[in-house]
Amino acid sequence: MAVKYKQLTTANRKAAYYMVLAMSDEGVPARGAFSVAASFFNVSRQTISALWKKIQSNIQKLEQDNGTANDEDNVFLESIFESGASSRREGKCKHDRVALKAAVKAIPFAQRRKCRHLSAKINVPVSTLHYLLRTKKFFKRHSSALKPNLTASNKHLRMLHALEKIDPNAINSRTQTMKCQTLYNEIHVDEKWFYVCRDGESYICCSDEDPPERKVGHKSHITKVMFLCAQARPRQLSNGTWWDGKIGIWPIGYYRNAIRDSVNRPAGTQLFENETIDMDKHRMMMINFVVPSILTEFPDAEYNRHPEIVIQQDGAPTHINPRNEEWMQCLTDMGLVDKTKLVTQPANSPDLNINDLGFFNALQSMHYCTTPRNEVELIAMVEKTFTEHPTNKIN
Repeated sequence: MAVKYKQLTTANRKAAYYMVLAMSDEGVPARGAFSVAASFFNVSRQTISALWKKIQSNIQKLEQDNGTANDEDNVFLESIFESGASSRREGKCKHDRVALKAAVKAIPFAQRRKCRHLSAKINVPVSTLHYLLRTKKFFKRHSSALKPNLTASNKHLRMLHALEKIDPNAINSRTQTMKCQTLYNEIHVDEKWFYVCRDGESYICCSDEDPPERKVGHKSHITKVMFLCAQARPRQLSNGTWWDGKIGIWPIGYYRNAIRDSVNRPAGTQLFENETIDMDKHRMMMINFVVPSILTEFPDAEYNRHPEIVIQQDGAPTHINPRNEEWMQCLTDMGLVDKTKLVTQPANSPDLNINDLGFFNALQSMHYCTTPRNEVELIAMVEKTFTEHPTNKIN
């Protein structure tokens, strides 16, 4: 037996009324008219009867308000045939909105992290809170991020560091707006852990293909190597060629040969041992690797064009102080004390090192596609991706 529904759309209500009206004589429905319309629209006879009486009442009320009984002007109004179910409870709320908002504001933020927490505090159902949050937008969800508590000194050093990056000619000019320096004399130095693989990797598989199985001893002991990277901004030289700005990337550790056989390699295989980076190790790498590479990799014309070369580092505890005695003595012995300047970012400042801002992520994304198996292969892959990284992306 077909299910009979009680609610009709506005169009069906209008059609049902005119069907009964066609079977009426001077406004009085013929016997069986309600049953015929009810079977056509699959509703009960009582529904059609109530619909007829309701619309007739609406027409009479409209005639009284307008002082006319002209059907052509009145019965075609859609409002006559609407059920009013959608707006029947409009503006009627079980919970007063003003009182509800005042009650929520009186509760500390720490006690309303979740809808269930807030529901228990103000004695309102969770479903109602979800409805007000998602549908009515009466509430809104906000993610609160922790921010550094900046001191007056932090703000002052931040401002000075930012002003140093502005072109001095633009600052003193009254006609042109301020613009940043080209930063062609700046080299960014930083450290980064590179991993053989990462957890949660995604692949594209065929519908009939088995996904790969990857296994490690423990997720917290994935093979990794720390690198020290120095990168300058790429630029076009006077002869029309491009220099990629790559100073170098060096693994932090040392190579050794395996003493005993293993299930993974025979004795004598070259292995790499990671070393802990501290201030002494960092200073040694800066003196033995970074500074000599700047002299060899930097184009002579570019190197001589700038009065000084700036090496920028972040404020990591392992980084050396720009006025470190051993560092300054080394630059003096090399004759670079007036040519090389070491700069540390201000404390609690946004990261301005290009390596952390995106270069390291690009290298790591590229070397993951090569699937190295140990530290030696990982170093080779990282150095290869560093060499092959496109110049335009670095710029």
